[in-house]
Amino acid sequence: MGGGRKRANLILNVDGCIAVCFTDMLRSCGAFSREEADDLMNFGCLNGLFVLGRSMGFIGHHLDQLRLKQPLYRHPWDDITYISELA
Repeated sequence: MGGGRKRANLILNVDGCIAVCFTDMLRSCGAFSREEADDLMNFGCLNGLFVLGRSMGFIGHHLDQLRLKQPLYRHPWDDITYISELA
C-alpha cells in the first residue's frame, strides 16, 4: 500500500486488516488469475479504498458539524509541529 517502505514495527490497524482481507479475497475468489490479482494490487486499488473510506468519514464529520452549527475542528498547530518533528 503506497510508494515507500513501511516501518517494520507498525501495528496492523483497521486499514491494514481491510488490505489483508481484500488481498485474500482477490486471490482466492476464483474470479481473477494470480497475475490479474497482482496487477490490481500494483495499480493501487487499495489506496483507492483507503481514500474512499477517509473521504466518507471527512464528509460525515463536516455534515455533522454543520448540523450542530459548530465550526470545523482545527487541531492546535503546536501539536502538529511537534508530531512532524518526530517523523
